[in-house]
Amino acid sequence: MPIKELIADLDWGKPREVQANAIRSLKEIDDEDIVLLAKQSNDICHKGCWENAAVVLKLIGYPRIKPVLPYIMQWFQDVNWPGVSTIIEILRDVEPLELMPYIEEASKRAILDKDGLWAFGIVFLLKELELNHKINSDIYKQLVCLSNE
Repeated sequence: MPIKELIADLDWGKPREVQANAIRSLKEIDDEDIVLLAKQSNDICHKGCWENAAVVLKLIGYPRIKPVLPYIMQWFQDVNWPGVSTIIEILRDVEPLELMPYIEEASKRAILDKDGLWAFGIVFLLKELELNHKINSDIYKQLVCLSNE
């Protein structure tokens, strides 16, 4: 079955058996296609698929998902989005030294965009992973201020 159809089958509106079959098949996805699961703003993997896409990303695991970490950081633009709790579980398995550059880059983008919701999501992630002491203190202060606006 083509990858786009499998991703469409992750939709929470599909029968559970269809979703489960898609999850099983997609955990064997080619490395260059993992981005299709991690990017939230595409026509292939829409909001109805995000929860199961996160499950597949968890099954694929780190380090295979390392190239898509910049996209995974975008999930924290709203911590209420489907799959965020699973994404946090995935990120717990990543060494802080490897993860922090991605968090810092997302932080800078959130600050530059003046995106308070994303800033809140990054602060939430840092606290969940107990990494708030690892980020540059000026960046952290800016995130906290922005998230409170």
